[in-house]
Amino acid sequence: MYKNKLNQIKSLLSMEVKLAQMKLEDGITIVEAESFEPDFSIGIVTPDGIVPMPVGEYKTEDGKIVIVEVEGIIKEVKDAEEAPMPEEAPMPEAEVEVEIEAEIQPKRIVESVSKETFFAEIEKLRAEFSAIKSENEDLKAKLELASQNEEGAEAIVMNPENKIEVSGFKFSKNKTKSIQDSVYSKMFN
Repeated sequence: MYKNKLNQIKSLLSMEVKLAQMKLEDGITIVEAESFEPDFSIGIVTPDGIVPMPVGEYKTEDGKIVIVEVEGIIKEVKDAEEAPMPEEAPMPEAEVEVEIEAEIQPKRIVESVSKETFFAEIEKLRAEFSAIKSENEDLKAKLELASQNEEGAEAIVMNPENKIEVSGFKFSKNKTKSIQDSVYSKMFN
């Protein structure tokens, strides 16, 4: 317990604490502790950080058994020959690591598929661009040819039949005549 408190004090004082890492028997799960001795804190390394190790017995790759009775604190470390670990005891942190690895795998697949579709779309756009560019060049060539042959081009002339003459404009057709209107009509006509 005193070593654990000393580690906490060192970390609070920002002293450098070197951590040791070991893999569990499954070969995937990595555990980390300052030292693999009793009363030191221990945790499981995940992509999100270090998670305190749950209560249980865990076998490492080098054949040691780590016993955790309080979450995140090593109670005892012993060799595998001293006390064989029961085969039926599930290792919950191994399942967590496997699930994390399973989540990473589909993410990589989705990422590669999205990149493939992205590059396929870019290739389609490049092909369309080159087709439009060649069509544009053809139209420019035709325009130059037409401008050189002015005889083939006819001038646009306005049709004279479309003219409409406006004669006399009335402001109001259906207006009733007043006395003033009748006087004005006699004066100006």
